[in-house]
Amino acid sequence: MDLKDVMISFLFKVNDSFKVYSWHPITVPKNQVDYDLLQKEGLHEGDLTIVFPHGERVRGHMYYGRAGYGPYYQVRTYTDQEIPSYLKDRDKVLVILVKDGSEKYAVLEFRS
Repeated sequence: MDLKDVMISFLFKVNDSFKVYSWHPITVPKNQVDYDLLQKEGLHEGDLTIVFPHGERVRGHMYYGRAGYGPYYQVRTYTDQEIPSYLKDRDKVLVILVKDGSEKYAVLEFRS
């Protein structure tokens, strides 16, 4: 498989919503990600595995919503999932959305 055809990435800064809300949302920014491409690659819906920078894994899903500024997507954990305590406010991470066959992943890597 050629992963470059099914990989989408964007930068995310850890914030209060991510740390406090039980679903730990990561909004997929429209200014960094082509939502049409997200849909074309099948990464806009369904369950996924979230992989944190030190290798921890939790169950999650892609969420679709609408707000005053229009549609948006979020990577969310299921509410019974814990996030690593080493992720601090304002930490910068690269989020890589990737599909491998029927499996989908959101991989987080620290960035400076």
